[in-house]
Amino acid sequence: MVFVCLAATAPDFAPVKAAADCYTAPHRPLDLKVAHQSRIIERGNWKLVLENNRECYHCAGTHPALCRTFNDDPDLVGSDDSLSSPAGAAHVKRCEEAGLPSRYLIAPQENWRLVRIPFVGEAVSYTMDGKAAAPTLPGMPFANAGSLLFFHYPNTWNHYLSDHVLTFRVLPVSPTETEVVTTWLVHKDAVEGRDYDLTRLTEVWLATNDEDRRVVEENQAGINSPAYEPGPYSARQESGVIQFVDWYLASLARALPSIRVAAE
Repeated sequence: MVFVCLAATAPDFAPVKAAADCYTAPHRPLDLKVAHQSRIIERGNWKLVLENNRECYHCAGTHPALCRTFNDDPDLVGSDDSLSSPAGAAHVKRCEEAGLPSRYLIAPQENWRLVRIPFVGEAVSYTMDGKAAAPTLPGMPFANAGSLLFFHYPNTWNHYLSDHVLTFRVLPVSPTETEVVTTWLVHKDAVEGRDYDLTRLTEVWLATNDEDRRVVEENQAGINSPAYEPGPYSARQESGVIQFVDWYLASLARALPSIRVAAE
């Protein structure tokens, strides 16, 4: 992954690199290859795209394929330490004991976070039947390691599984258009048609991305309406959105003094 900063002075990237290297090491990123990549344009502001990702309040009613395996427990996918969920605590303990860094870790300014969460039941991958989509990555101690979730604001979230890795890049195209690029990575020695089926590997998140696109576009249409009035967030179900918005506002506040100086 390549991170680019356009500021005159870039922030220190060493802490996030050290943390991400540690947590993703068992997945052996340097031994992966691109199996597939998709690019879609969502007719919505990038901030809506990120907000949609930062909660799963909508998942049960919107993502039937994803929810076969992805656990939408708000204590796992919100802004709190996953240890507040008994399932999350048990999963983290099991993974850590096997040498998989898993415990919730968030930056002081809350612009990036790492945590490993369990799948639903006996699922081991994002597939329609919950079974593996590709061979287990050599560095993983077992298949049912759940998903290592890694976000870095303002434009990426990622899922590291025992059999493959998913990366997502979000780039604004215009105030009401956003490009979302999704990349599926498997072990470099895996052969399509022999070790993995591309349809099984990609069908869940191709469907999920399209469903999220519709959600974002409907939200954008609502916001564009002169009758639109913002409503409250659910502190339990949308804590991740609240965390994202707080980070966004704090980032703007930190930038305001330098913006004023530049304007003068």
